[in-house]
Amino acid sequence: MKRLSKILGVLLVIAAFGAMALPAAAQSDGSKSKTISEETINDSYRVSNPWRRSVDDLSVDLQVGQVVISATMTFRRGATHETTTTLVPTVTNGRVTWTVDEALIDGDPASDDLLSQINDVIASSWINYVKTSGPSGHITAVDITGDDLTITYTPVVTPRSRRG
Repeated sequence: MKRLSKILGVLLVIAAFGAMALPAAAQSDGSKSKTISEETINDSYRVSNPWRRSVDDLSVDLQVGQVVISATMTFRRGATHETTTTLVPTVTNGRVTWTVDEALIDGDPASDDLLSQINDVIASSWINYVKTSGPSGHITAVDITGDDLTITYTPVVTPRSRRG
């Protein structure tokens, strides 16, 4: 089950971080936003070609206020499981936290212990991503409609170095 939690964590990373790849649009208050459509997420290379061979039929369904990731997972002994993971974002102090609200394995809900493990993996993956690849700034909102995921943030402006 530990491997399953890592795989589900990776699925979140694949889906959610695609939103960072789009150009930012300036807004009047100095904030910027990045929007990605459900179609673009599902057409992205990492969703259509998961890097783990054990993951098939990966898809992302944006719903109001949440992301639902579905996949078929095959394990070493040939056991195949249908998984559905529902993730909900929250923004606190300029940071977004993704929390698994529900995980279903073959239609059965995951245990509280497994949900806790999955959320731990997601938290550490997200922190690592932001440190290495995320935009500089403070996230002010994550809005999810049935078609789009939009992250709004206020960029941190760093002074340019002067050459003398």
